[in-house]
Amino acid sequence: MEGDELRYERLPNIVVKSFAGLSWCVLVVLPAAAYDFPENMPARKPGLWEIVMTGTMDGLGTVQSKEQYCLDARADRALHELFILRKELQVVYPDLTCQTPRFDQAGNVLSGEMLCRTNSQTDAEDAGKDFRWKYTFESDSHVVLEEHDTARDMLFSGESRMVEEQRWIGECAADQKPGDGIMDRPGKREKGEYDNIYESLKVVKKLLNEGIEINRRLGPM
Repeated sequence: MEGDELRYERLPNIVVKSFAGLSWCVLVVLPAAAYDFPENMPARKPGLWEIVMTGTMDGLGTVQSKEQYCLDARADRALHELFILRKELQVVYPDLTCQTPRFDQAGNVLSGEMLCRTNSQTDAEDAGKDFRWKYTFESDSHVVLEEHDTARDMLFSGESRMVEEQRWIGECAADQKPGDGIMDRPGKREKGEYDNIYESLKVVKKLLNEGIEINRRLGPM
């Protein structure tokens, strides 16, 4: 996309570094009405969940990660919200605006789609990135998430395909509270040293707002 290189050069280093790590960042907390999820969307069973992700990304090849989260009903919903907001954050610095995500539920399968398009006045109308995903709720203790992200005439981004196996593995530890998580270091938890969905969501929301403000100041490229 014409002008993107200049846009990146003018970003503060801390913003560029934050954006570069977004694929491994997580999380969002918005009001429950932020996304119009189906009212009868299946829920993950309260307790400790392990999420194992494998997939491929253009430019990186095979990627994988492992996370654990302590969930209750509220944290379960927050995890869905963070999943979507993280995608918006991935494309804010190239100055894309995401449309309201659309959902389709059929039985135990929940599909979603979010199309993000450039604000540039010189790029093709469909330039941007398409996000599509599908949750299959095998049971309340086993969920499979499939993702397919496709860039359209967009620098610094390509195609990615991911699969997450999400499984309930037991009760949360005595020193865990709903929303606490461990990323890429299961089994090495130290008391009181957790990632937390809600705190991380605040950070991601702040970064997203900063990106929007940077784009406003620079104007369309």
